[in-house]
Amino acid sequence: MGAMRLCFLFFCLFLASVFSLRKLNDIHDLRNITYAKSAPRHGLQLLFWFAQKVVTVDKDNILILDSNFDPSRGDFGFHHYSNREDILPSLSSWQSYYSVGNLKSPGASALPAYVQKYYRNTNVPERNMDRLIISVKQNKPNKILSLFITAYDLQKNDFNPADTYEIDPALVLQIGDPYYCSVDENNMSGIHTKSRKTEDTEYDRYLKFLTETGYSSNDCKHSHISRRKKRSPYLQCNAYEGIKLEIKATTEGFSKLLWEIPAKMMENSKYIHIEICQNTRSSETNEVHTQVRKQLNIYEPSGALDTSISMNTGLQPRLRLYPTLFDFQFTNPYIWYGPEFDGANRVIPTRIKGFDASLQLYAEDGKACARLYIKKTFSNWKEVFYYSWVAFYKSSQDKNDEYSTYQYAGKFAKIENFITDNYDIYQYNSSLVIAPGVQIRFLLDKKYEMVLAQTMPWEGVEAVTILPSDCGTPSPSLQPQISSNMPEFFYGPEYNNIGLQLYTEDSKACARLYIKKTFTDWKDTFYYSWVGFYTSSQDTNDGYYTYCYVVKFEKMAVDNDNYDIYQYKSKLDIAPGVQIRFLKDKSSYNVLVKTEPWKNGK
Repeated sequence: MGAMRLCFLFFCLFLASVFSLRKLNDIHDLRNITYAKSAPRHGLQLLFWFAQKVVTVDKDNILILDSNFDPSRGDFGFHHYSNREDILPSLSSWQSYYSVGNLKSPGASALPAYVQKYYRNTNVPERNMDRLIISVKQNKPNKILSLFITAYDLQKNDFNPADTYEIDPALVLQIGDPYYCSVDENNMSGIHTKSRKTEDTEYDRYLKFLTETGYSSNDCKHSHISRRKKRSPYLQCNAYEGIKLEIKATTEGFSKLLWEIPAKMMENSKYIHIEICQNTRSSETNEVHTQVRKQLNIYEPSGALDTSISMNTGLQPRLRLYPTLFDFQFTNPYIWYGPEFDGANRVIPTRIKGFDASLQLYAEDGKACARLYIKKTFSNWKEVFYYSWVAFYKSSQDKNDEYSTYQYAGKFAKIENFITDNYDIYQYNSSLVIAPGVQIRFLLDKKYEMVLAQTMPWEGVEAVTILPSDCGTPSPSLQPQISSNMPEFFYGPEYNNIGLQLYTEDSKACARLYIKKTFTDWKDTFYYSWVGFYTSSQDTNDGYYTYCYVVKFEKMAVDNDNYDIYQYKSKLDIAPGVQIRFLKDKSSYNVLVKTEPWKNGK
């Protein structure tokens, strides 16, 4: 009996250790731990990227993932984490853990260069030991229940409880823009948005973040790429900060090399070469699966050079510095590995609105190509998308009927060697040259109005800047004559393509319903349905300012071939953050669609 009590006591102590993970609440807490504080560790880089690019924090201190992001799809290398080491609290059957940070994962190539740089340029175990873990509800994968950082214990080959911390959303918000963050007093939406500035500005914030948390690159360890190759003895990890190598697309679908090399390195080197390599597997330091496509002699510390190499996944620039003629003749060092070109330009798939499917633009052999990610539970997708098609555009400013080429979704070819547990992936390679500004759109039927998804324009050396209102311009017959948001359509056989639109008239918040004329019994179907008006997108469904049953909307006398349009003018003053929602019945739970929050300048 005594032994059983002792065992029970040890078990309780074990559980207490699991559930007493330290929570980091602010930058001060992060600075005062030893977690991942020196190169080649990448845990702090992961946390910075996650806070900058992947999540927002709502007014209730809840972490919300980007709406296009799906960890179960493998975005950025996310994968299911089983918690077999029991370092994290146990989850219920309807919750899951997902982990990111394993830089060997295929999707990890989409992570920023600053997350991967030491992984590419060292081959010691510490370069890939850090992870970021989230827990989510399976039916609401965009709402994060908890966030953790952890690391492998290299001696035991499993995660180390002593190096595991929970991250408070307040810290994520602080990291999101700790140096330039200011609260917009006009932002009534409750979402703290982070400004999306240029990559250079983001990189500057990243460097300041590392300085603030005490990260050091001086301890970075090097191993030789092979016994036959030596690294230059005078180079240290902290000297690499000024090197920038990158591959971008030209207007003809070929690769453009961009570089920056610190002047001191240029002065200390007699010969400088940059090789553009094609990796067939990964950017591991093993060169077996790499083909050198082009070698360029470099004479200036910075520049850009067009090449004749077609854009393809795995292209990578590599820098060689030779201090003397002897080194040039008798050694063969790679000094610095630049980031691999990610075939999708580091952009995750875009959700196809209303369905368990996503769309992605990527490059292959210098051509614009499209991928469809179809969730395996969406088994009848070919029937639903029988008339659906993907259109390719040279510019995001092109109208929907001004495509360069197209293909029906049902004719996409399935990718057999792409491993995902939850999705089947289909692709189509077009004849359109990949170039800055290229965009693809998913259209529901043979008409041009129903754009369910559109990708970000392909970004080259010069970013293409467009306004959200310029994307996917609908048919002129649907263009509002009064200041408005774009209509939000919700789809499916039960609802026959209905749209909800927020607009303003006389400074009041108003709603429009677009009802397809073939949906003749819509008033019977939506007899108890209503549209709620909310002062903030963060209001609960029962926290509306006012509402109106949809059958009481007033029909507009407009000439439209496909839709009857109904409207309702509320007494709510229009303001930033205002939102309307369509609820199916008298309850406050069944929201079929909701509009984007109203923004300044609308």
